[in-house]
Amino acid sequence: MKTTRYRFEQAVQEVKTDTTEWLKDEFKSILESDKDFTRKADYIGFSIASIDDKVASLDEEIKELQQLKKSLKSAKDIALTTGAEVFAEYGIEKLEGAGLSSITLTKPNSKTKYNLEIQNEDALIQAGFCKKILDEEAVIKAYEGFGSETDKELVQQHSQLSVKTIHTSAKLKINKRKAVNKINKTMEIAL
Repeated sequence: MKTTRYRFEQAVQEVKTDTTEWLKDEFKSILESDKDFTRKADYIGFSIASIDDKVASLDEEIKELQQLKKSLKSAKDIALTTGAEVFAEYGIEKLEGAGLSSITLTKPNSKTKYNLEIQNEDALIQAGFCKKILDEEAVIKAYEGFGSETDKELVQQHSQLSVKTIHTSAKLKINKRKAVNKINKTMEIAL
């Protein structure tokens, strides 16, 4: 494990476009030093290569942080959904707080998502389901029955619609006060 950070290594890692003159001076001082050329090469090479090591280390940390973020979001979602189930069991829709404004129970909802697969786009465009390209929204509306029977038959003949309903469980919603910082400072002072 490396425990020393050399001056040139730091200079290389922190260089910006407006500090290149200083970096040139550092290169010159290394090249003009009394050290053996192999030591000069190693010093310059390892200092620059250390950037790759830092980038790789940061990439690994970013992956770990992304996994942690995903895990925390999942835990929050589970806690909110589980809490909503318990609130519903007790018939609680809203719980007032001192530090927080309130915790409210959201209503469960369902959202329908359409996935339209067109088999004959030209026929639908010629029938008037178009903007400059095929108007998929109009085709879906025809599927839903918001058009004439001939439109619906034409759409069904030239496309296939799959319907996916997404159910969202009831969740708790944490409503923070706008002056939470003042309350937290007050609580710290009281302690």
